[in-house]
Amino acid sequence: MTFSLDQKIPFAKENNLSAKLRPSGRFSLIQIFRKKTKRVFNHANEIEIPQAVHTVQQLDDTYSKLVGGDFSPLREVPPGCPVHSGDVGLSDEAISPKRSKRGSKGINSRQRDVLCWGAATLERLYTKTNLSFLTYTLPPLSPEDLLSVKANWADITNRVVLRIKEKLHGKGIVSAVVGCVELQLERYRDTGVVYPHLHLVFRGRLHNQCDWAVKPHQFRRIWRSCVSKFLSSSGHDWRASENVQRINKSVAGYLAKYISKCGSKAEPELLSAWHPRDWIILGRRLRCLYERLTYSGVEVSRLLDSVIRGWHPGLGYVNSVYIASPGAGQRRIGWVGWLKGEETYPTYGELHPYVAPV
Repeated sequence: MTFSLDQKIPFAKENNLSAKLRPSGRFSLIQIFRKKTKRVFNHANEIEIPQAVHTVQQLDDTYSKLVGGDFSPLREVPPGCPVHSGDVGLSDEAISPKRSKRGSKGINSRQRDVLCWGAATLERLYTKTNLSFLTYTLPPLSPEDLLSVKANWADITNRVVLRIKEKLHGKGIVSAVVGCVELQLERYRDTGVVYPHLHLVFRGRLHNQCDWAVKPHQFRRIWRSCVSKFLSSSGHDWRASENVQRINKSVAGYLAKYISKCGSKAEPELLSAWHPRDWIILGRRLRCLYERLTYSGVEVSRLLDSVIRGWHPGLGYVNSVYIASPGAGQRRIGWVGWLKGEETYPTYGELHPYVAPV
């Protein structure tokens, strides 16, 4: 079974199913509920709309007749006065609950999917034997320095990725970088302090007959330089701050293991202490390719509906989606799952388009 779709197909209003097939093979098929129609007035209860808009002077004359020419009620509260009436006015209560801070719920399913797909893309384009798996660890820091590092964590990770790309480019290697942030559980249990951990995957050499482009001490120098910009002191031990290895198994499996240890499952209180705004490191081009290779629309919903109706072991996995309401109780509104063999990956030229020299 293979889906052959060239582009996104617009959703039709007469179709009550909404479907998406991600390039990782993950899919969703959800029932769309019909919106409530607006009330239509008939001739019996038709509202009469004035044909013309009254001028300000006409409104003043009408009000003057009603109150006997006394405009004092209009002048009791001058414009901009902060006095609030207990009877009429705007509510001081929040209209809706506050949105959760970005990243406060850990890595969600979509981030997990796009990260593992991005890692699998690197393995497919660069081959597994040429990939490097780099882990960065922070040395013991003072409370003030650790707070500064956490406040500038996004800037630090951006600087690190750019410096690594520059080093690789100097050796003639062009590579995308993917990775994730982990909160160290063992360190938290030992010290009671939350330390972030950084895991990165990228192309470390041109081919398996070449040496690795960047040495471990050079990775350490990059990490130390980027983090030290936000430290008040320089007397830290950086000797065990980096660990770079070649990848022997699936790179998506490597990252999936660290995603599951991110701290949001085993120690929920970690997220209340500190969390990054973005748990994954993924370039804009890979994110755009993930969306571009996602199929949706009427044709996809029909294909997925027929696949689910004829589901049998070996296709992947599928789970039902339920909602509950006081009137209708619990009911199934769709399915989510993964289709084996339906993964789609970009070409090398799509990930690294050629730019002609000026």
